[in-house]
Amino acid sequence: MDVESNSGYDLQGRPAWDPGRPGHGLIKALRREIRASGMPDAGRIRELATEHQTTAAKVRGVIGYYSDLAKDASNIKVCMGEACRSRGAAGVLTALGDDGNHADIIHCTGRCASGPIKIEKRSSSPPVARAGLPGGRSFFVSADTASVELGSERLAKRLVDAIGEDDSLVRTGSRGLFHLEPMVEVEAGGGRIAFGPVDEDEVESVFEAVDSGDLDGHDRFLGPVAELALIKSQTRLVMGRLGDCAPNDLSSMRQLGAYAGLAKARELGSEGILTAVEAAGLRGRGGAGFPAGFKWRAAAAESSTVKYVVANADEGDAGTFIDRMLIEGDPHALIEGMIIAAEAVGATYGHVYLRSEYPEARIILQRAIDDARAVGLFGSLFDMEINVGAGAYVCGEETALLESLEGRRGEVRARPPFPAQDGLFGKPTIVNNVLTLAMAAAILREGAEPVGLLGTEKSKGTVVAQIVGAVPQPVCVEVPFGGSAGRLLRDCSGLEGVSAIQVGGPLGSMFRVDELDDVELSFEGLAKAGGLLGHGGFVCYGDDFSPRAEVLHWMDFFAAESCGKCTPCRIGTQRARELLRRIGSGEERAGDRDLLGDLDEVMSGTSLCALGGLAMNPVRSTMQKWPEAFAANREKQP
Repeated sequence: MDVESNSGYDLQGRPAWDPGRPGHGLIKALRREIRASGMPDAGRIRELATEHQTTAAKVRGVIGYYSDLAKDASNIKVCMGEACRSRGAAGVLTALGDDGNHADIIHCTGRCASGPIKIEKRSSSPPVARAGLPGGRSFFVSADTASVELGSERLAKRLVDAIGEDDSLVRTGSRGLFHLEPMVEVEAGGGRIAFGPVDEDEVESVFEAVDSGDLDGHDRFLGPVAELALIKSQTRLVMGRLGDCAPNDLSSMRQLGAYAGLAKARELGSEGILTAVEAAGLRGRGGAGFPAGFKWRAAAAESSTVKYVVANADEGDAGTFIDRMLIEGDPHALIEGMIIAAEAVGATYGHVYLRSEYPEARIILQRAIDDARAVGLFGSLFDMEINVGAGAYVCGEETALLESLEGRRGEVRARPPFPAQDGLFGKPTIVNNVLTLAMAAAILREGAEPVGLLGTEKSKGTVVAQIVGAVPQPVCVEVPFGGSAGRLLRDCSGLEGVSAIQVGGPLGSMFRVDELDDVELSFEGLAKAGGLLGHGGFVCYGDDFSPRAEVLHWMDFFAAESCGKCTPCRIGTQRARELLRRIGSGEERAGDRDLLGDLDEVMSGTSLCALGGLAMNPVRSTMQKWPEAFAANREKQP
């Protein structure tokens, strides 16, 4: 699309030349350069600086900041996020080393329901599928990356060889019931029936059961999909289309309700959209739970002719993956939400900042964007693109993300000014995560009043809970806010063998299992209990949970991922790591615990962003609830 010719001005509004803001193209070029030719020398750095109209110092700064630009693409990758660690990732890493293999560590791959994850080679092959003919049977298998880890691609390959010539195999997103995957769904009698989990060697027996009608006689028969207990118990506002059709089948998606919210939004206009979002009580689903309507209204009030909507798909908290699931299974939910946000605030361009660990999602989303543009859904004054991150946890923070989009080091900005007034390239900018934007589309589709009646007084609508780790049934479910967090986990996943639960990602708090029975499932309920809901992740640890080892791992991670801009975080995480290595060991010194408490107070109260401000949160809660693991004068431990 030639944005320059679109209504006479540049929809992106970037300055003609600013060496301090070369744009995300610099990061893209560096990734390509380093993969093809290795680390550039001084001469090549000067050439790249000239090509991108910036300085050699800026190029060097970017190279040194992002972990993806320093990684050997040929190396094996092992996920060491909490969900994978709880399922034995450390043992995988050790075994690789014992065999003489070098492995890079990834904090999280977003495949938390199927860990531990080891990536030896990226596959570029599209999911196996087949288009059938009228009258043929339709089979459905998830192509979600977590489903693939659980065997769905092997199952699909066996299916496509076995089904009849007129039959079709449709690859969908996941329904979130990972304990039942790989799952096969079959169109039957106007509805769907399901078998799962199905091994590829069981394909023929599934066919026999379907052909004979003796469904109940098959060990893997689950029944009608709509009647599955874990489906019926949910209120799937944003997850409703996951698993129903292929993610890039725009026609089918529209039949299922995609872009109905956008049509309503265009009827209502800017003020009507803002009123609906406020009436439904939409809060950001990416961390702090900030009221979305407040942010949107502030941007709408700005007079700039160029504004941005940015989707934060840098889903870095281990144990959270709903953003990836939505992009891979229903990308039009995100696109629709971004266009609605643009209509509300008068934005002219959209950026999706996507984790580099999500290559499959990028392919699906790009095709969906192209399809939506082709049928005119963007209108004449909006367009959007995908920008892939380069490996920096702190870029999940909105201002660090904007710095990265500008082609800079992803360092947190001091506020004010806030992005709604002075954001990307100095223009008013809305930043929300994928789930928040998809929820906005659901609100416009379903109506603000019915959505607002769900949940609690301050936490309205639904929460998407991702329950993973050492848990009997890893799932991703969508339920109204309210009720007990413990009851949710017991009903949906079971807690047999679980000894500890992390809620809200690595910056969240740790809980003993029975504590959550008295904690309300809401933003305010988790806050009252000393935690945070965050992105809705619940990582469960088994009987081998090591409080001290986890605390040390978290602080190592925070120290490595600090952007370095503010002293409380840059130095505080380093000093906290030193103290925590001594506390509870034979090297503990008098006053170490008091010093750690003082450090907690300084970091929590003076850091620029949540990384430094909440870094002591998991440490504090773990030391309080498992004091025996940190008892003084213990023998030295790793």
